[in-house]
Amino acid sequence: MSPAKCSVARRIGLRRRALRTALVLPAVGFAACTGESFGPLTGFSNCSLPLTNFTDAGVERSSIPALTNPEVATRLIAPHVGYVNRSDLVIGLEFNGQPLAIPLKLLWYHEVLNLQADVDSTVAGATGERLTVTYSPLTGSVSVFDPEPSGTPDFAVSSYVLDNNLVMDDGSGTLYPQLTRSATCGPQDGISLTRVPYELMVYGAWLQVFQDTWIATRVTGHDFLYTLYPYGNYRDPDNASLFYPTSAPIDLRRRPKERVVGVPSGTGGYAFAISDLREVAARDQEGQNFTVWAASARVGGEPVVAFWNSIAQSARIYRARVNGRSLTFEVVDGRRQDVETGSVWNFGGEAVVGPLDGERLEPHPESYHAFWFAWAAFQPDTEVWVPPIPLTGSADFVPADDATLLPPDPDLLRRRPR
Repeated sequence: MSPAKCSVARRIGLRRRALRTALVLPAVGFAACTGESFGPLTGFSNCSLPLTNFTDAGVERSSIPALTNPEVATRLIAPHVGYVNRSDLVIGLEFNGQPLAIPLKLLWYHEVLNLQADVDSTVAGATGERLTVTYSPLTGSVSVFDPEPSGTPDFAVSSYVLDNNLVMDDGSGTLYPQLTRSATCGPQDGISLTRVPYELMVYGAWLQVFQDTWIATRVTGHDFLYTLYPYGNYRDPDNASLFYPTSAPIDLRRRPKERVVGVPSGTGGYAFAISDLREVAARDQEGQNFTVWAASARVGGEPVVAFWNSIAQSARIYRARVNGRSLTFEVVDGRRQDVETGSVWNFGGEAVVGPLDGERLEPHPESYHAFWFAWAAFQPDTEVWVPPIPLTGSADFVPADDATLLPPDPDLLRRRPR
């Protein structure tokens, strides 16, 4: 493999020319690319992380182009939203009062998406809402940030990675690794970004919750084939191949690229494997059209709970406290209940039956999804949820390419708008 082709393949898998011919490279290890000048970051000062932790990815800044205020459309507009199937994972959020879905397949190619709402010119001192939506394909990690502390209008994809993770660049020479959520090199070293809660679920489930949703279209000004995953078999749960060096060996407690969702706490925290949540719910509610689960834990002394829903094919973590009262959860007859009052809770974190009817749990703002190897690399002292019954180790979910229709799910449909 030529040096130029290898450097691009590492980040985007033979982008433009190869994608036009639908050629996809298998994931390659760092040693597969030889004779190149990839190596530690140099030329920076004022870094709170050692320079040796970073890797020069061998690509120019913004060679993976971030998007700013991409074109959006209602779910009924075709063909520009026809590239998204109901079974595709989307990052769901509310921006400027409007539900918005960002397909993960769009961020395979862009990694950073900057949103800036229009400012009301009639209001003195008004500033439009801003969000930075990020996905790092090499670490499978999702985070949404309020970029205000950085002072930058738009983040870009830098020339560097940190333990294979996306490193953002604010244009001032300051680097922001996605999974540290703070500036770690450059003039603004130490400035922290605020994580914003988000949803990660299949598009069909998001549509059940927000039928009036908008969605980012494929009209981006770039000619990427967004329906094609560009990293070959890289995301297979058992695939231990990585594109760049890591500062520590892969943690062997879980499969390298299992999807997990967790809450960090210092160098520790708590992680829930998506495949375990799926399987324990399926076993408990065998034969049901959809299954749910609730897994309680404590992170740094704080009670949290992970809610799983099989139609969403995802889990969301909440702070398990209402009106100052800590709650623990169990599943009885296919319904999530808190042990303390017996109230029933839906996937949106709202009590829908019982003494706490109408109360809501707060989505944990620090929680995020990632591949296991990346979660453990950034949270090496993490705890891992252990299911209450032995599991067989089923294969992790990989989003399908078909437009599978999903049955109505009361656990989603009972959810009240935020």
